[in-house]
Amino acid sequence: MNKIHEQVKRPRPRLDRNRHGAATVEFALTAPLLFMILFATLEFGRYNMIQQTTLNAAFEAARACIVPGATAANGQTAGLNILQAAGISGGTITINPSTILTTTGTVTATATVPVKSNLWVTPVFIKTTTTSKSCTLTMDWVNSTQ
Repeated sequence: MNKIHEQVKRPRPRLDRNRHGAATVEFALTAPLLFMILFATLEFGRYNMIQQTTLNAAFEAARACIVPGATAANGQTAGLNILQAAGISGGTITINPSTILTTTGTVTATATVPVKSNLWVTPVFIKTTTTSKSCTLTMDWVNSTQ
């Protein structure tokens, strides 16, 4: 019984004596790929968010213009507020027609955003410089003169 007890207490010889620093080398080989995938994911995610926010800004700008008594300035303010809330800078909102009358049938709002200056990561994977989205809505009032 004493002999069995000695075998249990004896330390085992390490089988990986020749592998000192192997984890460091493996990390050095795989880290660039890991970081490239991480940064690409961040960049594509931010690009998708910029596109969706641009579309939402165009919709909200057009929506603000179709109510009775609205002006193009109301639409531009509404669209720029959406862009600003998402942290997007340098965006522009254009309203067509620029003067909204009671005879106006539809309003088209176009939001344009510079992409590269709004990405979080150095723009390596995204090659487009701007994104532009439009939304056309029908006016919310009926012309009572007809």
